[in-house]
Amino acid sequence: MFSFPLFKQTVKSNSVIWGAMTLVMTVLCVQFAALEMTQSMLFVIFYGMMTTILPGIYVLVTANKLLSSQVDRGSMAYVLSTPTRRSTVVFTQMIYLTGSLVVMFAIQTVAHLIANNVTPVTLAKLGYTQLAGNLTSTMILQVNISALMVCIAMAGVCFLFSGIFSTSKYSIGFSGTFIGVTVLANMLAMFGNLGVDGLDNFKYLTICSFYDSTSVLCGVNDWIFKMIFPIGIAVVTYVIGSAWFCKKDLPL
Repeated sequence: MFSFPLFKQTVKSNSVIWGAMTLVMTVLCVQFAALEMTQSMLFVIFYGMMTTILPGIYVLVTANKLLSSQVDRGSMAYVLSTPTRRSTVVFTQMIYLTGSLVVMFAIQTVAHLIANNVTPVTLAKLGYTQLAGNLTSTMILQVNISALMVCIAMAGVCFLFSGIFSTSKYSIGFSGTFIGVTVLANMLAMFGNLGVDGLDNFKYLTICSFYDSTSVLCGVNDWIFKMIFPIGIAVVTYVIGSAWFCKKDLPL
């Protein structure tokens, strides 16, 4: 079910974009958390936008490369000419895509924990003036888990399109539309949080509505319940995309 040589090759071929997105996300997080002038925007811009935009770009490009692009280029014929089953290919690629997001968020989370220990941020400065105390390590872990689950669901949708289509232009087109609408709606919702009436409802049009940093900071467990939905979306899309790829006719 799992091919280590294929996994190793996949890690190598996607290392540049993964490294770039991880580095940018980590640096931005540390900057927003450590600099006094940007701390107030940590949960508006970074956790409000960057934790979906940067991983979204990564999964858009990578998911297409894992299946659809290889079929389109003809390299999938070489992979399947070895004693490697299609089910092994999709399972290995699925593990890579999900695992790479987990590692990406783990690195960024550790960096934020370190920065927060050095320069603690009060909840009042984050805009929650009704709350006392500082941003805690538990809050940082919880908000990143919530964001990670949504990004894994986004990856599942892109993986679904990559498994369905044998041509990159269709895979990247449908995935790009999905990611673009998700990011745009989330950005509009951010302006709603900044005081523009009506725009805050845009987030409910996308999968980002399941990402709830507010409940984490307020100490309630709504974010745990909401994680059920992105996890369900991820499971369904990964299963359908994998099954479709295994059963469809490939131009090999």
